[in-house]
Amino acid sequence: MNDTSGPASAEMARAALALYPLSPSSRVELVRYGENTTYRATDAGRSVALRLARPGYQTRASIESEITWMAALRTTGIDTPAAVPGRDGRIVQVLGAGDGGPRLVVAFEWVDGVPLPEVEDPQPWRRLGGVMAALHRHSREWSPPPGFIRPAWDLDALVGDAPRWGTPVPGGVWQADQRRLILAARDAVRTRLQAFGSGPARFGMIHSDLGFENVLVGPGGRTVLIDFDDSGNGWYMYDLASVLYPLEGTGTLEARRDMLVAGYREVWPLDDADVAELPTFLMARRLTTLGWTFSRPDTAHAQRQRARRLASTPAAAREFLAWHARRDQLT
Repeated sequence: MNDTSGPASAEMARAALALYPLSPSSRVELVRYGENTTYRATDAGRSVALRLARPGYQTRASIESEITWMAALRTTGIDTPAAVPGRDGRIVQVLGAGDGGPRLVVAFEWVDGVPLPEVEDPQPWRRLGGVMAALHRHSREWSPPPGFIRPAWDLDALVGDAPRWGTPVPGGVWQADQRRLILAARDAVRTRLQAFGSGPARFGMIHSDLGFENVLVGPGGRTVLIDFDDSGNGWYMYDLASVLYPLEGTGTLEARRDMLVAGYREVWPLDDADVAELPTFLMARRLTTLGWTFSRPDTAHAQRQRARRLASTPAAAREFLAWHARRDQLT
């Protein structure tokens, strides 16, 4: 999983412009380097987001499936950015070898908005709950077309011995007692998820990464979901956890949770038993993103987050295990 290919350069982004009906003189600005590298290309009042994929993370078929689902969601009123076809009419383009090797490229219409965590008004959280419920309702009702393929966020991907985003306990990081504590929390998450079950009422297509900057709030409260690069089959509650996890320790998680749940229930039922299991999904999210900070050491986001995660995870694992023990006593 350790990938040191680094971000796609501005020169690669400019080369990608030639694959699209965009002016070669477009202004190109780096937006974000995380799993992929995203640039904003602007010319004559039009902006697009150029996403240059990390080599080896997704295939052409999985990216085409991602775009297919986003388009299907838009037909139901869920706001996602539209993909821009290349000059050859294909959605996914291939940029030749450069630093890190060939890159799969997708362009999206640019969306203006403020990331949800930067919005002080709590109402967008309620609206997001409704959008999330609509997405999950669509997931339950939609029949993917032939050839549709997306990686799943199942037990192995989240809390397996070789999780998709990397292990949360790499060698040389934790003291022995801390490592045992974190592994015990991981085992408890596995046990609880197995008991929770993955039937169609609880498991289906999800966004999986709705935290940080992937929910944009625009004028009039318009809520746009972006960056479906990690969408796939998973637990619906994991989507709620991905939104709420960045709020742990801020004192606002409970209030935002209640807003999300209230908005969700305005669109689709959400059982109290599912909401009660949220701590399990928050710990799953913690372990998953912790692994990401170790397996993506070249990204600024991982560098910013790692020290805080190292400091907070042992106590969080201990608290989760205590909650797990109490829940076991009640059942």
